Amino acid sequence: MTDSHKLIIFRLGFLLLITAAVYGNTLSNGYVWDDISIIVNNPLIETVGNIPRFFLSEDTIEESTGYYRPVTYLSFAVDHAIWKGNPAGFHFTNLVLHILVVLLFYAVVAELFKKERQAFVAALLFALHPIAGETVNFLAGGRNTLLSACFALLSLLLYLRKKQLPALASFTVAIFSKEFALLLPVIFLMYDFRLQRDRIRLTRYALYLIPILCYLTLRSFAVQKANFLAGMNAAEMVMAPYLVVRYALNMLNPFQLKVLYAVQPGMNTGLLCLVVVGLMMSAAYLYRKHDELLFSFGWFLVFLLPVVNIIPLHATSLMADRYAYFSLMGFALGLAAVIDRVNGRRAAAAVVAICAVYAFIDVNRTTVWKNDIEFFTRMTKDAPDTFVGFKNLGLAYYKKGEIAPAVRNLAVADSKPDISYKFLAGDSYIFWKENMPEQAEKALLKAHDLEPGNPEPYLVLMLMHEQNGNGAQARLYRKRVEERGLEIAGILTARTIELCRAGETYLSRRRHVDAEILFWQALRIDPAYVPALIDMGSLRAEQGNFEAAVQYYNKALAIDPLNAAAHGNLSTLYKMQGRFAEARNEMVKFNEAEAMAAQKKGNVPGSRPQARAR
Repeated sequence: MTDSHKLIIFRLGFLLLITAAVYGNTLSNGYVWDDISIIVNNPLIETVGNIPRFFLSEDTIEESTGYYRPVTYLSFAVDHAIWKGNPAGFHFTNLVLHILVVLLFYAVVAELFKKERQAFVAALLFALHPIAGETVNFLAGGRNTLLSACFALLSLLLYLRKKQLPALASFTVAIFSKEFALLLPVIFLMYDFRLQRDRIRLTRYALYLIPILCYLTLRSFAVQKANFLAGMNAAEMVMAPYLVVRYALNMLNPFQLKVLYAVQPGMNTGLLCLVVVGLMMSAAYLYRKHDELLFSFGWFLVFLLPVVNIIPLHATSLMADRYAYFSLMGFALGLAAVIDRVNGRRAAAAVVAICAVYAFIDVNRTTVWKNDIEFFTRMTKDAPDTFVGFKNLGLAYYKKGEIAPAVRNLAVADSKPDISYKFLAGDSYIFWKENMPEQAEKALLKAHDLEPGNPEPYLVLMLMHEQNGNGAQARLYRKRVEERGLEIAGILTARTIELCRAGETYLSRRRHVDAEILFWQALRIDPAYVPALIDMGSLRAEQGNFEAAVQYYNKALAIDPLNAAAHGNLSTLYKMQGRFAEARNEMVKFNEAEAMAAQKKGNVPGSRPQARAR
């Protein structure tokens, strides 16, 4: 083995060890934010037999997102098969993927410019830069980027080494991990045209159209918002220069990174950023003879295109550190190229100092991702003028049963100007449930101001005051609804059904607190609504509160003795408790109710399929 080979192995080993050391504390973190919906409460990933479904399923949380990333869900299914619900295992996979990306980035830069030291410095800067931290820490939000980056870099490395078919295969996996990799052929062009000084032959890239067309075809079947270009809005594109400048500044100065960015530039700021982008383009032109600098700028800019609002983002914020993971490689390459022009000792001192600062920030920021309380507390500090952090922090406390901080943060969220009708209405029920009618009324009246044509706030206020014994106020709100010519009983019945169905969806996803709030609302509207009683019984059974579940099922049967679903669920519940005689008795009643329903050739009221006790 030659000395140069030993040096390469040493550098690869050092990159592996330093990255593992700096991000090793991510293994003690739990699940946060979207991790709960996408990983913890997602039955789809609980069996590898569902893998084919991932390629016909949209990346959803509560509604359509327009994202299609099946390989990401495949990786979660594999993780679940290995680690079950242990978050440390999922974080370990993220860490391993980041290390692989770092090593591949080193190999790619070395292959591009034949400068091993520069490649080492670029990979080291990229590995430890704090902007990469969010991608490593955030399971649901970072895994797709890590997978896509890993296979995109592998594809590029194979392309550089003239291994076309393996490069094509890696490219395919990359685009099915995240759509960012669709831009990889642009990097191929930059390499061929700029570094190789070769003529561009489109036939060379024709093979890459095959996986792209397959991706777009499958995506069109899986995704509700199949045409992501349809959302492009010229008026919103003015945000692009601002976002480019903000990302560049964050890379230069990573001391002010946030978990949530409030992006609201004024016209003057937007124009100034446009000038700055123009100056950046001019600088790139002036230094066009320096291949590393020109290539790094092109890389930086190309991979920012999907996240600078040219194509509107379906996300909580227009800006996030994980969006810049690909572009960060371009920045790291450019910074390494600058450092490489400094003499040896000064360059080494600069790299050590920069990496020490990066590592310090990384270790401290990793604790932010420890759990929902830590994470959302940071979010309220990073974006104090928006409702999102306070709303999520309030719900996190509520799910833990800590009511006082929960309602305090929800009240703050409701005071923010960007709060929507949906969240105000939801919070009002929590306040009502926790015997805070004044706060509930405040939220409902603000909700009405946002949607004056929606009768729900007045209906809820009517019910709340009726049940609190305040007849005068209840009649006042009833009159306001009736003045609109609406039939109150019909609206309440429809709303009760809607609440139960939405709650059953949450129950199927094991989002128990969300389901409970909706079932509770339904029972406040109609305490004798049998499906809501059965739903609440199923919820209590899943929570392990068998006594309360039995009470709800019996309440349903007191109203509808022939309800097959209630008898069937009771039978299952009694079996789980070892009460076999009672279980057999309930199963007999279930069979009798089913037989009577069949004889009538119709549905027994309240017997539609319910969530079974487990």
